[in-house]
Amino acid sequence: MLPGHPFFSCVAYAFAFAISSPIGVAIGIVIHATTQGNVADWIYAISMGIACGVFIYVSINHLLAKGYMPQKIVSVDTPRYKFLAVLLGVGVIAVVMIWDTY
Repeated sequence: MLPGHPFFSCVAYAFAFAISSPIGVAIGIVIHATTQGNVADWIYAISMGIACGVFIYVSINHLLAKGYMPQKIVSVDTPRYKFLAVLLGVGVIAVVMIWDTY
């Protein structure tokens, strides 16, 4: 629930969020089934770039910059540890993507 928003708009947001993943999967299946060769490689590279860009945007602008307020003080809630967490996440994704190409 979003505080201060009408119930119907919260339901509409939840429905839009819930339906977006299956629609995205369907679009991906259609593109994969109808393309081949260099076109398929370019579409894959562009879509992965967009997906990673959205992930980085959300992690930096919404999670790191604005942050969250923990209920109690945590020793690792510093900019240095947040940067290391992002760096670790990017590294893990990079390794997984390298393994995915073989």
